Amino acid sequence: MSVKERIGRAVPSLLVAMVGVALLRITIASEVYLQYVKEGLRVPLIIAGGLLLLLGVAGLVRQLTRRRTEPVLVFRRGEDGTAHWQLGADGDEHDHDHEHSPRVAWLLAVPAVLLLCFTPPALGAYTASRDGADATVQQAAYQDLPQQPAAADPATQSDAQSSSAVSPMSLTEFIGRSRDPKRSLAGRKVKLTGFVTPGAQQGEWYLNRLVVSCCAADARRLRILVHAKGPTPATESWVELTGTWMPAPDAPATAAPQLDLLEQHSVPQPRAPYRDLSPAES
Repeated sequence: MSVKERIGRAVPSLLVAMVGVALLRITIASEVYLQYVKEGLRVPLIIAGGLLLLLGVAGLVRQLTRRRTEPVLVFRRGEDGTAHWQLGADGDEHDHDHEHSPRVAWLLAVPAVLLLCFTPPALGAYTASRDGADATVQQAAYQDLPQQPAAADPATQSDAQSSSAVSPMSLTEFIGRSRDPKRSLAGRKVKLTGFVTPGAQQGEWYLNRLVVSCCAADARRLRILVHAKGPTPATESWVELTGTWMPAPDAPATAAPQLDLLEQHSVPQPRAPYRDLSPAES
């Protein structure tokens, strides 16, 4: 058997092993897997990566040791009926014709190399800007928010009182409360975290989060419309903002809730970008 044929037989096993190593790299050696799937799938990915690595290594070992199990000489009869001895490894043309590696197997190398060498960013503005990509927010019985402190002279009000008036919450909770008949957000300062996409008009932009049921392929958008007087933050930048809910009784039921911005500052992308948490939990 030629060197080229040996390499061809080993390619499928090598590619399977590479995919296994790539899965283990993004789950054990790093947290890159959070760019693709939700956090709860880490253990299944580790198991899958380990199995693929074992299968690939087993296939490589089988190919390397195969020559030892092949007969050195085989008895053959030619077309003219004469008998002769022939080397099995070199003369087994039937195997040569049917054991070439399919070229499509090389396609496995693409995701493996990408996962091993690159870290693609999480989904962002492009996905959040698609029409019909809104996540469904179910009606829920939210707990009562902490009571607002009594009005005080701004000159004498302490920083502790001022910070206690702000309620950190996830975008899911903010959207749900904005549709609550009890109007629990009325007059309430809230603190939210998300990434930025531009709005349709000057002085407007969207704060977004993407949530997934399984993986990035089924990502759905949560967003609110922010009204601000200052410049719009950079698209896809992550910000933490404080603001007050703006009721919009004439807006369609599917419209994004609106918020009047009071202050904002940049924050790094959360560790789990597809998990909608409040700033206090991030």
